[in-house]
Amino acid sequence: MSVNNEHVEITQLYKDTSDELRRLLVHKLGNPQEAEEIAHDAYLKLCRIEHREDIRDLRKYLFTMSVRLALNVLRRRNTERKYLNYEQTCISTESAGDERSAYRILLAELKLAAVKDALTELPGRTRHIFLLHRFEGLSYADIARTLDISGKAVEYHMSRALEKVMQAVNEYNVMDG
Repeated sequence: MSVNNEHVEITQLYKDTSDELRRLLVHKLGNPQEAEEIAHDAYLKLCRIEHREDIRDLRKYLFTMSVRLALNVLRRRNTERKYLNYEQTCISTESAGDERSAYRILLAELKLAAVKDALTELPGRTRHIFLLHRFEGLSYADIARTLDISGKAVEYHMSRALEKVMQAVNEYNVMDG
């Protein structure tokens, strides 16, 4: 198949499926902007595939790839939600005042040490991105621009960092009861 025919085929696939694909992704994600980004990314990935002639059904391939990208976003959201819940629990525990026992203080100190250890074990770039977001308050988009990387790369690094932090404190959460 010539390059021109491949381009025409992808363009036609886009025209035929873009609205349906976006509706599916909005349904899965509940966010039209994220759905648009994922649909766009999926079409671009499809364009970059060198041997598309090996794919029997481009439409099915496109939709499968898009759903997998959406699942990655949902996993990232879940990890972030768990981390934010953990942070909120820590804040609630700190603000409980007189109810804090020596045990709770020690447990909080152990959790903090575990978080610090987990952060030092992260690859440098992942740790840097996490610190920019959590302590400098930069958005994912700001970090991507600052470091000249894609938004997806920022999401990947943040997801890795949050998973590592959550793993580090999970054993102490069990003790916290």
